[in-house]
Amino acid sequence: MKKLRCAIFTRKSTEEGLDIGLAGLDAQREACDAYVTSQKAEGWVLVPTAYDDGGFSGGTMDRPALARLLGDVRAGKVDVIVVYKVDRLTRALSDFARIVDVLDAAGASFVSVTQAFNTTTSMGRLTLNVLLSFAQFEREVIAERVRDKVAQSKARGIWMGGNVPLGYDVQDRKLLANPTEAATVAHIFRSYLDEPSVRALKETLDTQGVRTKIQQGKTGARGGVSFSRGALYRLLSNPIYIGKLRHKDKLHEGQHDGIIPLDLWGAVQAKLRASAAERGNATTGGGTALLTGMIHDAAGRPMSPSFTVKEGRRYHYYVSSISKDIDRGLTGSSAAPVARVPARRLEAAVREALRALLVDEAQLARLCGDGDTVTTRRRLATAAEFARHFGPHAIDGAHSLLTRLNFSLIIHRDRVEASVAHSALLAALDHDVGTLAGNDHRIALMVSTNITHRKRGARLVIAGNAPAEKTPDPNLVALITKGHRGRAALFSSTAPRGNRHIERLARLAYLAPDITSAILDGTQPATLTSRGLLKLPGLPLGWTKQREMLGFE
Repeated sequence: MKKLRCAIFTRKSTEEGLDIGLAGLDAQREACDAYVTSQKAEGWVLVPTAYDDGGFSGGTMDRPALARLLGDVRAGKVDVIVVYKVDRLTRALSDFARIVDVLDAAGASFVSVTQAFNTTTSMGRLTLNVLLSFAQFEREVIAERVRDKVAQSKARGIWMGGNVPLGYDVQDRKLLANPTEAATVAHIFRSYLDEPSVRALKETLDTQGVRTKIQQGKTGARGGVSFSRGALYRLLSNPIYIGKLRHKDKLHEGQHDGIIPLDLWGAVQAKLRASAAERGNATTGGGTALLTGMIHDAAGRPMSPSFTVKEGRRYHYYVSSISKDIDRGLTGSSAAPVARVPARRLEAAVREALRALLVDEAQLARLCGDGDTVTTRRRLATAAEFARHFGPHAIDGAHSLLTRLNFSLIIHRDRVEASVAHSALLAALDHDVGTLAGNDHRIALMVSTNITHRKRGARLVIAGNAPAEKTPDPNLVALITKGHRGRAALFSSTAPRGNRHIERLARLAYLAPDITSAILDGTQPATLTSRGLLKLPGLPLGWTKQREMLGFE
């Protein structure tokens, strides 16, 4: 008589109450063991290996015991799989078909103790498929109930678990603000408005020693590491910080308190959207949409980005609505004074004009009014930091900063009129997110242009003979800015004690005023670099000695 090696497979899913212990698995094994014993006369022999999947759903094949069992079937170590019920093996028809293929290939079979099946006949397979269909239906109904419960709970503002967000603790399944972490979250939001991009924000936070929340899980503590850019994007766009919960595409009022002011939240979301638009334009259109929404022709018509392709090369323009009508052959409309302008040249000229304003200390000092010396120096340092957004290779942050400055560009027949709002400029320099749209007094910007008229309308040519200006070293300017931030952090006790990098940065806040001014306007000695300045073994407090050490005398 041929011996049939029998393996007992048991499973208990979490939905069915694994928390009551392993009694369910034990009961299944005892019933299967008794059945195998009753078939001893048929040559059935129980293999000693246990195949128990405790806490795994029957809707997936990703189960360790099942994987071992099928591996032993393929290896010829098992002839019969014994289960208490068919749905212990699987609840999915597609997975069952895969299991049957493995059994057929190995010449093996399976037996259900509580259900009589003969899988060698077509009727037996039909009956089995019908039962498995009901098992799969039951699994899908359970999943729908869980999804409905989550949706209803979030609609009532109930937090449904998961990783606890930075800024909160959990008590009785409710989110409670953690004051220390809430201050860190607010600092991250405010810092993002001061940085050109999330990448730059990450570098600043790494320098300041800001870390992620430590989470306690089943495998121990995790977290407490530097933020990744993805984590920062998720944090900055998480509505939980304004007291709301997101479920799919809907926001619901949460039962927890927000820790971020609505004006700060709105400013951050606007910058995130603008940065996303810039990245999308840089991917699909060569990055030529810097002025979208800010440029109009002399008739007040908006001009939008467009392009043409000639000999395989793409040329980008800003085109007024009238120009597009003419291109489509429409009649009855008067031609716009300037039909289209070259995008790349115009954007380069705008960047240069904004950078010239932000590094012009004398003009900025006049615009700032009669503020005290400390405030004026802080504003100048911030302006120099903003100037980095308008460098020839800068991408991130330029559009959002133009929006904050309420930038406007009007294309006339013979000139270009560019300006920013005075109140918006002061608000940006003061990091005031509540006053971003001032439009009272306009500050004119000089953009040198020449206009030529051609068959299909006027074309604008950016003048290329403007006198060269000193260009500040963006790395040195950024270092000076970080030095003042580091000094402020040390005095406010927000920086971790013993952070030598922050202490080294803070020394730069005590540079002589003329040295700082030279760095901000780009007239420092050519030998002075950001790396050399930061790595100085000892920076004297005396201004005369500073000038001698740094090559100013």
